[in-house]
Amino acid sequence: MGMELEFWYDYGMPDDRHRLVRASLPEEERELRSRLAQLVTSYGFVRGALSVREKVCGRASCRCARGEKHVGVYLTARESSRLEQLYIPSDLVDTAREWIATQGEIRELLEELSKLQWAKLRRREV
Repeated sequence: MGMELEFWYDYGMPDDRHRLVRASLPEEERELRSRLAQLVTSYGFVRGALSVREKVCGRASCRCARGEKHVGVYLTARESSRLEQLYIPSDLVDTAREWIATQGEIRELLEELSKLQWAKLRRREV
């Protein structure tokens, strides 16, 4: 806690951050920020990937004993070097795919915005 407090003392509290005025932003940046806001506020998103697993249950009378394995879909993601996994029921697989795609789009938009911010700092335009 002490280091965190020192940091804010030296660089200002979070509420003192430089606020952007939308009208003064370049059109490209306004469009990126607008699209990002739409995605974050209107759609679900989740970081991770879907993993399909096939398995055999071991019962001699089951269809999997004849080769038709049980299929399960899992959402997987690394969290602090630990692999997190969540079973996704078949009726939610399409939703999970959409949310993963939205997360990818959000990540791309953030990367584009970051590049613009880097360029502003290089030009000393803050």
